[in-house]
Amino acid sequence: MNYVIGIDGGGTKTQVVLADRDGNVVTNKVYGSTNPNAVSKEALMEIFNQVFQDIEGEVPNSLQYVTSVFAGIAGAGTTESALHIADILTPYFSQETTIKVEPDSINALYSGTFGKPGIVQISGTGSITYGINRNQEQGRVGGWGYLLGDEGSGYDVGKKGIQAVLQFVDGRGPNTLLLEMLFDLYNVRTGRELIDKIYHSDSPKLEISRLSKLVFKAFEKKDAVAVSILREVAKEIAQSIITLDQKLFTEEEKVAVILCGGLFANSSILSTLLQDALIDYPKRMSLVTPEFPPVVGSLVGAYLQIGIDVTADVERNLRRLATI
Repeated sequence: MNYVIGIDGGGTKTQVVLADRDGNVVTNKVYGSTNPNAVSKEALMEIFNQVFQDIEGEVPNSLQYVTSVFAGIAGAGTTESALHIADILTPYFSQETTIKVEPDSINALYSGTFGKPGIVQISGTGSITYGINRNQEQGRVGGWGYLLGDEGSGYDVGKKGIQAVLQFVDGRGPNTLLLEMLFDLYNVRTGRELIDKIYHSDSPKLEISRLSKLVFKAFEKKDAVAVSILREVAKEIAQSIITLDQKLFTEEEKVAVILCGGLFANSSILSTLLQDALIDYPKRMSLVTPEFPPVVGSLVGAYLQIGIDVTADVERNLRRLATI
């Protein structure tokens, strides 16, 4: 029996799946972060050692029969970081095993395209627009982190909501339901108290990001400020998608845009606004919310790199992961 391994390594968690060549899932476990920019080499080695001990414990001697490993890892966007992770993975497998380390954006893309060319728009705590064309050329727009970029992220939406409240407090902007929402959430009554709560939180970045949910709630209540914020965010995302499309694809090519991340996961609001923001772009794009988690994309990558097509039967077997 031959196997493949897909690894979806994010900033907060890592999902690892062992499957056979037909897409039947054998093991599926979640671990901590494997972002090489966030954890030490020693911590990475410990996590992956635990990963492969667990696989061997559940399916003895299975690692020697793994033919392909595809690891989509956050923070592996440089050759140096990718080689660093590959060096950690290599000793666990035979010399015949094909091992590839790529940015985790590819997992998200392949979870919607099943290996075909396209663009993925990731809008979670952070954001990035990533794509691969038919020549396997990769490109990106954004993803520069919350201090200098991350337009269209949860952090960006939350920050804009707080700014709108403070502008009203100053007398520089219109009233908004977000004022009462934020004051009630933090049990404060002044802008100064609100800022103190946010700046003194354990992680201001994550605190601000989670406030994006309030902006969506205010939008649903037809708050004009929230509507303006999310329309602006949709326009920024649309510009990133258009820019990457023009870098990677021709005018004649049909392009699927996979929408991933928390801002798309629980509501159709942003995807609808994004469709509106792209309406004047001459080229029609297909916006897709994937049915499968990103770890399925890593399995697709593992199959493709050893020449296994993702057939309808394989896809049907992988569908199990969408419900786990």
